[in-house]
This record gives sequence, C-alpha cells and structure tokens, in this order.
Amino acid sequence: MQPPRHDELAADLRTLRERGLTRLRDSRLGALQAAAQLCGLDASADAYRPAAIEEVLRRAVADLGGNLAAAAAYTFGLADGTRDWPIGERRRKAAQIYGVSTERFRKHHEQVVVDETAEAILRLCLPSRVSRHARVPRSPAVLPLGPVTLNYMPVEMIQGVDVIVSSENIYLEASKIFRNSLSAALRRACAEYGESGELLNDVIQAELTRWKQTHGRLGLPVAPGTVAATDPGRLREAGVRRVYHAAVAVPRPDGDGYEFSPEAMSRAVHNVFRLAEREKLRSIAFPLFGAGRGGLDPAESLRWLWSAIDRERAAASRWDLHLITHTPRDAEAIIEHFTRST
Repeated sequence: MQPPRHDELAADLRTLRERGLTRLRDSRLGALQAAAQLCGLDASADAYRPAAIEEVLRRAVADLGGNLAAAAAYTFGLADGTRDWPIGERRRKAAQIYGVSTERFRKHHEQVVVDETAEAILRLCLPSRVSRHARVPRSPAVLPLGPVTLNYMPVEMIQGVDVIVSSENIYLEASKIFRNSLSAALRRACAEYGESGELLNDVIQAELTRWKQTHGRLGLPVAPGTVAATDPGRLREAGVRRVYHAAVAVPRPDGDGYEFSPEAMSRAVHNVFRLAEREKLRSIAFPLFGAGRGGLDPAESLRWLWSAIDRERAAASRWDLHLITHTPRDAEAIIEHFTRST
C-alpha cells in the first residue's frame, strides 16, 4: 500500500479538527485510515476504523513533543476531558499554550499544528518505525530491560521508586504548573490541594525557592549539573522519597529554547548518585534529559545519559535503575537501545 500524501493527511486532519473525535465514525478520512493500516492497525473493518485512526493520531501527537504536542492534543480533542469540546473551546486552550490570541492561533499556529501532525503521521508509516512501534505497550507498563527498568507511564503513576529525577533549567525554576512537561507534571503531582481543587501547598516551587535562598542563588543561575533535592509531597503515598532537580538546561542567548551538553548531563548524573548515596536511597528513575521541550533526539539523549549512568553503576552494584517516559517516541528509543545491546 502506498502511503497517503501530506496534503491528503492535512485535509483529513482539518476535517477531524472541525468535527471532533465524537463524530469520527461518521467522517470519511481515507488518508488517515490508510496511514493507520500502514502502521499495522486494523482500519479496514468499519467496527475498528475510528479506534485505529484515533490511535495513529495519538501516536503522532505524542511524537511531536513540547508545546506542539500540547497544542495538538487540544486541537484534535485528545487532551483529557476535551473529547466532546466544540472547536472554539479547543482552539482557545491551544492558543493559551503559545500565549497568543485565539484568532492569531487560528491563522498561524493551528496551520503549523496540522502540517506537523501530518508529517509525524508519515514518519510513523515508515516500515522501520512500524516494526519498532509494535514493541511499545499500548498502555502504562513496567518493562525490565536488562540493567534498567522502563517505567512507560505518566510520572504520577510511578510506584515504589526512591528518587525521581527531573531536568530543570540552570535557574532551578520549575516549569509552570499547567505545562506539558515532566517538571510541570511533578509539580502538580507533589502539590497539595483543597477539597474544591484549590492549591494549598506548591511543594516543589516552595522547596526550590528555599534551596536557592539557602545557597545564595535566588535569581541567579547555578552551575550546569547542579542537583537540588526536594520533598515528594503527595508522591510520598506512592513510595517516592525524594525528587532530585538536575540543572541541565541552559537558556540560549537569544532566549529561544535551551541548550544541553553531555558534560552537564554527566555532572548531573554523578551528583544524583552521590546525593542518593548520602541519603541512603537505592532506586533512581531518570528521564531522557532534553528529549521533551529541549528538542534533543531521544536516541541521542539516551546515549549521553546512559554513558554517564553506566560509569556510576560500574562503581557499585547496589543501584536499582529506572528510565521514565510516557511518550511512544522515547519508549521506542529506549527499547531499541537495550534490545540492541543485549
């Protein structure tokens, strides 16, 4: 089967954006159906066609990463609770991701979201991607991969790991609580809320501020690779004992995004192990530094990260090591790396 053209996918995505997921079964989306079949999903039977199209769309949006993925999730109604939202509401929330007006988003950013999602779907149609994607679980899972365990799930679902590591910028400023990032997810998961959902204690934000005051770095950067520890707040109920914040993201001089280096990652990994050793903690879960909003290719991030971890674990066998991600793209890179290594 020939893959659909980019313009055909973009046209189907615009139709889906207008009609919403609740009307998927009544929509004729031939290009998306063909893409789903090329990705190994059974989209030929009418009974399975809507589910197959939604699945390939979810995979493509997850592959986008960062603000683009967050905006696409609202644009197509994939974000939690937005499935039946009208297009105006979805567009308004997507516009907030970029901090622009709804009209500005409709005229510019929304077109980028559609075009980039179509490109992501075409990447999924590549035979090499199809074979690897089949190995990624369809639901949250814990996968032993030799020297490491993959926790393929949102960070809020992780259980029984002593330390969760988060990548932060060198100002040790946690991501805004509404963002689509690990830092933001941890901030939400650790925070304490009242009965009506009001924020009572922003644990991570408060503790990072105290850490910076104690170390004389309030409003100032720390050295790349610095690690600050905070209390896990509500995550303590899941067995998490500490959250380590690794300052590995260096803002670019033009203010557009961040830079990452193997040296900063290596120092951060070393400091994580030394801190865990002092605090007598054994199990550590690392993310792929920079593979989200940082824009690093996940395979490259993993090579840098695992090289540093491997040096540390060679010195002692006591460590219980984990990698965490909730995106199929990152999970693919991790599974591919450790499958190839064994």
